[in-house]
Amino acid sequence: MTISGDYPQGRSQVFTFPRRELLQKVLSVASLCFVASPQPAAASPSPQPAASPSKRPLPEFNIGDLVAQDWEENDGDEDEEAPESSTDFGEIVGLCYVPEDGSYYPPKTWVYYVYWTRSTSDCCSYPCFDGEPTAGSELRLVSHA
Repeated sequence: MTISGDYPQGRSQVFTFPRRELLQKVLSVASLCFVASPQPAAASPSPQPAASPSKRPLPEFNIGDLVAQDWEENDGDEDEEAPESSTDFGEIVGLCYVPEDGSYYPPKTWVYYVYWTRSTSDCCSYPCFDGEPTAGSELRLVSHA
């Protein structure tokens, strides 16, 4: 027996369904679309786009730059063997933009993470990475460390 002989007008039953189920299927598909639709922005947090780099000032230093930090001993420091002034040398290994006020650093500035390699003072052990950011105003670029 041929397919056209089994089904009226030669239609395959795979692609047809009774009309009474049509409303149920349409409503179930519509309800799935409604449930799966995204929630309003206030209901669920969404990632915010990063600020345009053109709105930020360019960093003074880049990763890999060799820098130095000059420092002087405070008058009330207890360590009498420490020198009055010294210079620490290191390499920039990270940087971070501080967009808002509320931190130790001024707003809209760059802070840098430095891997300290050596110092003119012998009171500290080098190399070291203390993990503390350093303001760009405290650093200067050097040709070698």
